[in-house]
Amino acid sequence: MDSVDFDALEHEARRLMPPASFAFCACGADDEISMVENIAAWRALRLRPRVLRDVTAIDTRVTLLGRQVPTPIMVAPTGRHKLFHPLGERATARGAAAAGSAYVMASNSNILIEDVAEERRDAPQWFQLYYWPNRAEVEALIDRLVEAGFTALVLTVDAPVGGWAPRAAREQHQPTPDILNINMPGRPMARTAYHPDFVGKVMYPATWRELEWLVKRSPIPVIVKGVLRGDDAVACVEQGARAIMVSNHGGRHLDTTVTTAAVIGEVVQAVGDKAEVYVDGGIRRGTDILKALALGARAVMVGRPIIWGLTVNGADGVTAVLDHLHVELVRAMQLSGTASLSEAVPDLLAR
Repeated sequence: MDSVDFDALEHEARRLMPPASFAFCACGADDEISMVENIAAWRALRLRPRVLRDVTAIDTRVTLLGRQVPTPIMVAPTGRHKLFHPLGERATARGAAAAGSAYVMASNSNILIEDVAEERRDAPQWFQLYYWPNRAEVEALIDRLVEAGFTALVLTVDAPVGGWAPRAAREQHQPTPDILNINMPGRPMARTAYHPDFVGKVMYPATWRELEWLVKRSPIPVIVKGVLRGDDAVACVEQGARAIMVSNHGGRHLDTTVTTAAVIGEVVQAVGDKAEVYVDGGIRRGTDILKALALGARAVMVGRPIIWGLTVNGADGVTAVLDHLHVELVRAMQLSGTASLSEAVPDLLAR
């Protein structure tokens, strides 16, 4: 399947997925306003190309937490990849590594941490953490991650309770013993949060106190994901977070939030050079990536398109999505007179 047309890729993925799997991947919260507006917000921004620049050589290298990678495109943490491909997160990690992209593995993944680590090659692997109530279990997981070579923890803070996605609630995934949230305590069968049993329950009770503890306890850097305000970003950095991920959870939890495109600049300005800032939510084109970088993001994360590629062609499908976005980014940089990522600055965008 050619990933040049993401609409066609999504259509093919939907054809191959069980209905409940597609609903889980595609859904947004409530009326799906934030999910739709995330995409529209990047498209609404306008580029101001520079001309007569030397663009014979384009440099997309970027340093993430002190480590240089060839591309600013990362794989966002998304859960339960065995709902989409038999090899699950192992295939996703393999595809990301082949593209040279950092991979953020989700807490509710279906493949063991150690097995995913075997697919790393030279690409960084980070782990997205939901803070569980039992601190001893969190400590044991941290130690496993460090032993397996993961180099950052990504604490997700925007989902203490699950949101409500009517589309996914209508197409309930039936748990089976062959698809487990295998790295979570007790290795439960994989279920989504869009079930009446979970409505209103505080599943991941992280507060400033837990962030402070995590920064002190973790031997690897802590990143905070789910920030949409400059003041919250500053407070996270003051607690020791090394980076901020601007995210509204793909529009999957609280509907009618601000878009990530609207607030990335505020967060970047608030934290200055004290922390790196990344962004996700609605990234679909190389021009979207260039706009995000111009607004100050160090890198972007891609979620749903990765799942489409994984479904259609496994690890190769993941690589194809990432390579396609990278080709588009390079072309956008050439056509806008931007030879390196350091030249992607706010002046590149219309006010």
